[in-house]
Amino acid sequence: MRRKEKQIQNLKVLDELLRSAPVCRIGLAPAVFVAGDGHPRNPQAGYPLVVPVHFVHTEGRIYIHSARQGRKIEMLRANPRVCVEIDEFLGLKAADKACSYGTRFRSLIAFGSARIVEEAGEKRRALGLLMEKYARRSFDFSEREIEKVAIIEIEIKEVTGKQG
Repeated sequence: MRRKEKQIQNLKVLDELLRSAPVCRIGLAPAVFVAGDGHPRNPQAGYPLVVPVHFVHTEGRIYIHSARQGRKIEMLRANPRVCVEIDEFLGLKAADKACSYGTRFRSLIAFGSARIVEEAGEKRRALGLLMEKYARRSFDFSEREIEKVAIIEIEIKEVTGKQG
């Protein structure tokens, strides 16, 4: 980090941000498959994808609920390495000059490895954690509901935070 004075050193602050933020953005890196002429096989090949998602964090892992099919799932299956971004806007810093304006914020960048959770018990637990975070109550999930949904687990390998 270039501006070390803005780095969040306190792990409790990072943990609070992971617990309280309503949305995170997942950056997915494509596994690029090119044709013999060196060009990508389709117009979207080679481009990264950033997806805003609801999430829950526990025990060094982030859990996301998703459809079982789609571009995000395809990209994760091809390349499980991800980047996660979370931010919190705390207000504007006004100034007399335009270039002196700023923002009060906290943000976090994490790198990790994702996997699609297949086991029903793990999926049920992750869905329970998600619903507790967002609905503040527990739910029962039918076998059909568990089968229909994908749960993505991201094991966090590295995390840094910044505040201003």
